[in-house]
Amino acid sequence: MRVRAVRSPLSWRAAAPLSVLLVALSACGAAPDDPEPPAGAATSVSNCGVAVPTATPPARIFAAFHNGIEAVYALGAGDKLVGAAYLDNPLLPEYTAQFHPDQQKPAYYPEEYPSREEVLRLDPDFVVSGFTGAFTGEGLGTRAELRKIGIGSYLFTQYCPTADGEGQKSLADNDVSLDSVYADLTDLGRVLGAPTQADALVTRMKQTVADVEGKLAGVRRPRVAMLNRPGNGELRVFGTHDVATTIIEKAGGTQAFDDVPGRLTRIGTEELIKRRPDVIVVPACCGADVGPDDAQSVIDALRADPALANVPAITNNRVYAVTFAEITPGVRNAGAVANLAKLLHPERF
Repeated sequence: MRVRAVRSPLSWRAAAPLSVLLVALSACGAAPDDPEPPAGAATSVSNCGVAVPTATPPARIFAAFHNGIEAVYALGAGDKLVGAAYLDNPLLPEYTAQFHPDQQKPAYYPEEYPSREEVLRLDPDFVVSGFTGAFTGEGLGTRAELRKIGIGSYLFTQYCPTADGEGQKSLADNDVSLDSVYADLTDLGRVLGAPTQADALVTRMKQTVADVEGKLAGVRRPRVAMLNRPGNGELRVFGTHDVATTIIEKAGGTQAFDDVPGRLTRIGTEELIKRRPDVIVVPACCGADVGPDDAQSVIDALRADPALANVPAITNNRVYAVTFAEITPGVRNAGAVANLAKLLHPERF
């Protein structure tokens, strides 16, 4: 998995030259987080311990990672995107009409995370990130550093680090339920000035999941392994404490790797054989033109591996492709539950 990386607008920032911003960012130390607002106040939301103001919506947004980009579009702020980095798959069709990277609307960085200088050149007043790596010294800087130069931020809370500036290997004990996703979309909607749109989105997602669960009463739950096999041949599994496990369970399956922590954790072939999954799911990744069909080479390799011939998922031809974007915390998760449920229990749909 790639690990790449809010700001209340400050009146001085708009007039400050880029060189001043760069010097300020490189010179500032890790300042303590803003204090939480008084109880009952409605002027901010708390995000990974950072108070994110809600009074004035941001005007220029940089979004990192697929889930961050689509959340901005889903909440009606796509016209404010000045930059975006890392699509795992094509955008949902309803957003593609607004995405014009060939015209720099927004500027798009498909493979390498843009430098701090490049992002600041875009003059954002807010950064939305789907993963934690953006907010490190090697990325854009810590959220406290960005705040010092007037750039606010929001981070999907399933990737809250133990401390501001820490990377992907230092995650807090975070909630990986769909409730966490709903809360992120609700809070981000408030920050972006779209609370009604956020509430409607969350309501639709909850209804989708409820409809699926209503069709799955009493089903036998197959053991599901969600994994990938990069070009070097090693197996990487989506383990526990990740929204992928939540999606598996909501879709009527059980996590075959219920004692393996983390996302895309290395396992050996013998471990996959030992777990005997009934179903294997392969998320296709990564690129703006990468769809489920691009997982076929991985699926073919799994089927052709003689060591896996007796794994039930291989024997019964139950190896399926999905997209990486749908099993990452964000607006696609309810649809992911419905999609996977149809694969696991086609007789119920």
